[in-house]
Amino acid sequence: MASYLISECLEIIFLNLTEYPSNYIKTNVSTKDLYSCTLVSRHWCKISTPLLYAFPFHHFRNNISHSQYYKLIRTLLTCAPQFEIKRTYKQVLLQIPKKNFKKNPKSNILSTFNYIAFIRGLIFHKMMFETELLYDNSNKEIWLFDYDLKGISIETAIAIMNHLIKFICKNCNNLKILEFSYGIKNDHEIINLLTLNDSNGKNKLSELKELYYYNINSNSSAGDNLYLTPLNNVYNLKLFYLLNGEINSFKKVNSISQFITSQKKLQHFILSGIEEFEDMIQNLNFMVYRFLMDLIFNATNYFNILIHSLSTQYETLQILEFRYLADNLINGEVLDSLILLKNIRVLKFYKCENIDNLHNWIKNLKKLEIFEITVGNRRISEISLIQLIQSFSNIFNQLIIIDDHEKCDFTKLFKLIPIYLQNSLTHLELPKIFLSELIPIFKSCNKLIYISVILINNELQDEDLEILGDFVPKTLKRFKLKGIQSKLSMNLFLEAYIKNGGTLKYLELEYLNVFSKNHINVNEQFGVQIIEYH
Repeated sequence: MASYLISECLEIIFLNLTEYPSNYIKTNVSTKDLYSCTLVSRHWCKISTPLLYAFPFHHFRNNISHSQYYKLIRTLLTCAPQFEIKRTYKQVLLQIPKKNFKKNPKSNILSTFNYIAFIRGLIFHKMMFETELLYDNSNKEIWLFDYDLKGISIETAIAIMNHLIKFICKNCNNLKILEFSYGIKNDHEIINLLTLNDSNGKNKLSELKELYYYNINSNSSAGDNLYLTPLNNVYNLKLFYLLNGEINSFKKVNSISQFITSQKKLQHFILSGIEEFEDMIQNLNFMVYRFLMDLIFNATNYFNILIHSLSTQYETLQILEFRYLADNLINGEVLDSLILLKNIRVLKFYKCENIDNLHNWIKNLKKLEIFEITVGNRRISEISLIQLIQSFSNIFNQLIIIDDHEKCDFTKLFKLIPIYLQNSLTHLELPKIFLSELIPIFKSCNKLIYISVILINNELQDEDLEILGDFVPKTLKRFKLKGIQSKLSMNLFLEAYIKNGGTLKYLELEYLNVFSKNHINVNEQFGVQIIEYH
């Protein structure tokens, strides 16, 4: 039956199995279903393989498996003609010992597909550059499988990898995503290779939408020469882990600032400090602590320069994220620049310790639709949050509050949600909340489509869930309820909800103290798909 489906139909089906990479670096792209399609038949393989290899390196962004990564490298290496590899040997050794190649006919056969031509997302990871990883025995046995390992020196292995990197840069067209997850010395050279015109005279990066620079160390030329790169069409610019001391001079930060200023269509910007900084300074001696405080002081000045440069993108910038920023990094000095960013639609703060005075900016964001904040180890000022709630525009519709360590008291905040957001809110995610606090929100916010809450049990009974069902907005389509005791029945809740004319489609339940696999149950009586997490 598979052979009778025309290519166009198969491609539409396979596209539904394709996941576009998240801008969060710890999220992998799933390939399980798409990979299975390549095994069905040659016809299916031909259609699904280009999609499978569109973002091959994004399968390894989190918890990287060395074996799987170097299997990918081995596959991509088969795309390069072997005579070019031999030429690389000559450049290193002046001549090629015959023992360097196995007497294996497979080593001279090109891959079934030109996988490199399919690549739309490219990540340069440290496993491409670090000698210890490249020449590790177990890794070397994988990616240099077709060669005689005894005849491969460290210099030769490095030369082969460098050749592959250049080959990828020269033959990879129509890139959508470019990411440097490792500070390398020749990142500027790589970008120059990628910006060369293809055979049709088209710039290889003319369709680039997302550029990620993070973990930029002192060896990287990015900080010095980034603004020289012909990339002014980037949609998503990510500067990550800048507090590690990598951006350690005004020269570098001014260079990056010029790069931001040169953008013409910048829509999404993410600025991050060091991850979990508070955890690092615990139990340190006084001298080390002072050193880190000085580092923060300098980083504050650097961040301010970068934020100032964002004002040049006031027309197009719509999504702005701040992560792991320490105290006072967003202060009065940069508020004037932030106020110019009036087209922001999405604003996110992830474990930032100080959001005081931000309401003076947010009240001017008339197009703001989504606000998300994740609270870290320290308590965040409830007054600041309340001021933010009072500052949201009348088109604001999504509020997400996450309390990782459950240290904050949001009681006053919960009381203000029904007052200030009742006419616009459609999406709501809240940390631990009592039923008595949730019901007033349901009563007033009658446009909710999605809600996720952690319900504080406190002797919660079945009758309480029935009461909850009476007040859930009729408009709600998806309800994620966490912290439920396994003994509680949801039938009373559903009966009350459906009786009041509710149209719920999905009910997600996350139970307490039960350990078993997740399962999905479609309740025929109520027509609600129940997704249970144990």
